[in-house]
Amino acid sequence: MFQHLVMMKLNDRVDAHFFSRVQQYVQRVKNECDGVLLYHFGENIADRSQGFTHATSSSFIDSEAHDRYQVSPAHVAMKAFMTEYIEQVVVYDGVVAE
Repeated sequence: MFQHLVMMKLNDRVDAHFFSRVQQYVQRVKNECDGVLLYHFGENIADRSQGFTHATSSSFIDSEAHDRYQVSPAHVAMKAFMTEYIEQVVVYDGVVAE
């Protein structure tokens, strides 16, 4: 299994429309991308978040499924929409032993 985590510091321009639209993209990724086991966008409630208030967490059947997701129209569109609202990101990619 392959894990992909993106932690984000969002700017002050985010609003209800932003979150609604992101959830639409999340559903689109789930519907369109083969090999996705889990795909979630949510608020980071950790008190040690260092300003990283939100994250996408995802699991794929393997690294090849993750690679296909990276270039999929659903992910490319989501990333293009979210970019102007993100101040900083931290990414984790890794293989999880089964």
